[in-house]
Amino acid sequence: MRQLFLFISFLILSFSCLLGHATTVTNGDRSYQEKDFTKALQYYREQVVSAPSSSGYYNLGNTYYRLKEYGQSVLAYRRALRLDPGNTDARHNLSLVETHLTNPISKTDNSVWEALLNDWIDVHSLAFWTYCIFIFLLVSFLGLCIWRFSSRIFVQKTGFSLCCIGVPLVFLSVFSAYRAHTLYNDTTTAVVTGTSLQTSTTESGLGKAGPTLYEGTTVHILDHVSKTTYKIQLPNGVSVFCKVNGLTLVAENKL
Repeated sequence: MRQLFLFISFLILSFSCLLGHATTVTNGDRSYQEKDFTKALQYYREQVVSAPSSSGYYNLGNTYYRLKEYGQSVLAYRRALRLDPGNTDARHNLSLVETHLTNPISKTDNSVWEALLNDWIDVHSLAFWTYCIFIFLLVSFLGLCIWRFSSRIFVQKTGFSLCCIGVPLVFLSVFSAYRAHTLYNDTTTAVVTGTSLQTSTTESGLGKAGPTLYEGTTVHILDHVSKTTYKIQLPNGVSVFCKVNGLTLVAENKL
């Protein structure tokens, strides 16, 4: 009887949490549609704090964009893509908001391999690549069985071809899954969320001044050289030093 009571209590509590989450989303959407972006921001922030999701961060990014807080908008879109790389709306809007940034730093030209990573492999989630591993393993095993046990030459060739196609795709999927896992756990990507951030070519800050970074600029942290200083890599590949304050990690859920 006690176990039944606990089970029913658990169901009621779960339903209440889901109902509260749905109400928050509905209120946020309603406020957004009514162009009350400040109130919508409050609801969406509550949503991602209680239940972080790609769609929640996407809505948050849209709201920050409407409020012209471009740094926070870039951060929200990147967090949405971290949770779901296949969120094409977030990827499109990220490209859009980056056109509004002040003095953006141009990225270095990508090689063919980097273009393949960015445009095809990195736009799919770990779950997608895990599914691909299973499918291509099945194709490889099926092809091997057909090639091994069939008595017809044509069927044997078909099975051998399936095996030859499936095996490389298995390795590609394993590599892609590992990369997706690495990107999800990446703690080096950060966004400038302050108005501006001064950089220097030396750790002490006494050397030549580096470029000024403005809100929305995405950088990679190379080293945490001290409690107050990061060594970072800019989009153009240049390495500089900056203060910790003003940068927010994409991997964190703190807003």
